Amino acid sequence: MTRHEGFTLLELMVTIVIASILLALAVPEFTRFGLASARAKGATELFAALSEARSEAVARNAPVTLCRRDWYSSASFPQCATSGGTWAQGWLVYQDADGDFSGSEPDNAADLISAYDRVGQTSPTRDKDAFAVLTTLDDPTHLSFQANGRTGQHVQFTLCESKQLLSDARLIDVALSGRVSLVPLDKASLPAACP
Repeated sequence: MTRHEGFTLLELMVTIVIASILLALAVPEFTRFGLASARAKGATELFAALSEARSEAVARNAPVTLCRRDWYSSASFPQCATSGGTWAQGWLVYQDADGDFSGSEPDNAADLISAYDRVGQTSPTRDKDAFAVLTTLDDPTHLSFQANGRTGQHVQFTLCESKQLLSDARLIDVALSGRVSLVPLDKASLPAACP
């Protein structure tokens, strides 16, 4: 009599059930890992943009501004978001030749120094944004560095995840002197405004 090698239907079903359970346990961890990575990247890029704006202001001996980007703008070059948009949609560093933040900044493409991409998933209506970038700016649209590298106010940016899957956030502190520092925050230190 010939013996056939293989799996029985019961063995195959048990294997599928075990694999499904393991996958169900692993997917949330992968999601958290992806979000933590995106948040860390966003905080590092915002830190880099603030540092770049300060150093460019000193190097050019002219005001340089960091503004929130209008990711969904149809302009020929990246534009600041004045009425719409959020900091999660990215940011721009540009030389502010006239020193006046108006409805369409930067004034021309030649003023643009750097354009940074959005942090995680965003949407024009903000309801599907993966992250919130909160700020203590007097005018929440932009921060200007003077030619000496100083700002007009002490500012903090907090990067937190919108759906609260993560238990921490990142705080970027900009002193009046223009010095920029990055601080991790634990759940107990998160601002009440974090979604």
